[in-house]
Amino acid sequence: MAPITRRQFIQQTAFTAATLYAYPATALAGGPGRLRGRKENAVPLDRAAIRKLASQLRGHVITPNSSDYESMRQVNNHAYDRHPAVIVRCASPSDVARALDFGQRHSLPLAVRSGGHSAAGYGACDGGMVIDLSGMKRVEVDAPKRLACAQAGALVGDVDQATQRFGLATTLGACPTVGIGGLTLGGGMGTLMPKYGAACDNVKSAQVVTVDGRQIEANRGSNADLFWAIRGGGGNFGVATEFEYGLHPAGEVLAGTLVYPAGPIPELLPACLKVTEAAPDELNLVAMIVPGQNGPTYVVLVGYSGRPGAGNDLLKPLRAPHRPLRDTVNVMSYLESQASGFPPSPKPLSYFTTSLFLPQLSEPAIAGITSATKDAPQKFRVMISCLHGAVTRVPYSDAAFPLRMKGYDVEVSTYWSAPAEKDSGVRWVEALRAALQPFSHGMYVNGLSEPTGELMRAAYGANYARLAEIKKKYDPDNVLRLNPNIMPA
Repeated sequence: MAPITRRQFIQQTAFTAATLYAYPATALAGGPGRLRGRKENAVPLDRAAIRKLASQLRGHVITPNSSDYESMRQVNNHAYDRHPAVIVRCASPSDVARALDFGQRHSLPLAVRSGGHSAAGYGACDGGMVIDLSGMKRVEVDAPKRLACAQAGALVGDVDQATQRFGLATTLGACPTVGIGGLTLGGGMGTLMPKYGAACDNVKSAQVVTVDGRQIEANRGSNADLFWAIRGGGGNFGVATEFEYGLHPAGEVLAGTLVYPAGPIPELLPACLKVTEAAPDELNLVAMIVPGQNGPTYVVLVGYSGRPGAGNDLLKPLRAPHRPLRDTVNVMSYLESQASGFPPSPKPLSYFTTSLFLPQLSEPAIAGITSATKDAPQKFRVMISCLHGAVTRVPYSDAAFPLRMKGYDVEVSTYWSAPAEKDSGVRWVEALRAALQPFSHGMYVNGLSEPTGELMRAAYGANYARLAEIKKKYDPDNVLRLNPNIMPA
């Protein structure tokens, strides 16, 4: 049988475009139960109340009777099929404040959506209100100051397009259709992370609407506790409507994929680890195990922002003795490298994913991954991202984002197009997670389809107590609970 092609590889893995440094994952505190929509009690809305709300907005209101309701209620993960009572497509922070007020007065569950790529599907909710920011996507670049102001409804591709006009960029995920709001609030992993830190590390300030309707700025000098919390603590503390990012030079890069024959995963993973252990800040490698026509296939995603010759020298151990079947690594613009990684899936897909952070990818951990992939479901992915460089040099106390030691983020995913495939796939993900749990120390909250309270405490570790206190200050009633939830202290 023919080896997997680059197009086939991209199509097979497109379902989790958001997982490559992206997931703005959200879920109910305590966990919603496996892949089930959870209905919450809500007061029925009358037409007069809806009309009054609509008259107060610059944006517009979408109800189940609206022609665009079906398209607007959909989220990226089709494992969730939720039906909100009302969707408010906001056009300004004032619209967000009015929506928050309306939702609370009518006892509605509130979901906040930027790009809709939540792993847990909570860009929508049953019987509640969706505060949709997709109409707020303005991006302004101050090239001399190397700053970009981007509204929270902008997508990764929007920001990349705007900043690359000036040869600049900031750390964002590698899927152009992911919203920057959830990505940044959860930390934001991306190809520039070893050189410039996570997305949240590049935030200079943010505009936030609190649950009591205040529009405030958060930075190191103003509302510093909130600024600390929103850089990695998710959407627990208010609705972020705009971010100011620091920018960096980003021109040509060495990027592409190395696709290997099925089989020698136990030898290929250590070879990749050896490269990452001594990697300079310019190099970002992501190892993936995905389905192939002849069995589990090993793929390495390469991003190198230094001199191409030096980058190719670093890759020599990955090109021999196991020669890739396909080697697409070449020089391209940073924008091309971002745009080429994960095109939209040709059809709606459902998926389930989990994350673990392993300070070391030991021989037993590699053996566990290798063994699991031999018995994997038809559609799966194991993605291993190396954390090193600038992101690990940020002090642990600087921001809520907790992944500050060198190590490996392991995301395990399954996806399906037929409902009958779901249960076995989810069981496989959970079994591999259990096998790797003894080697883990935390996780990336944007990579969780079921971010339970127990997992949140494990994810944030020593930062959790401080986050709970800040949650109590800004959202004491846990109004914003459809997210990787932190309960108020």
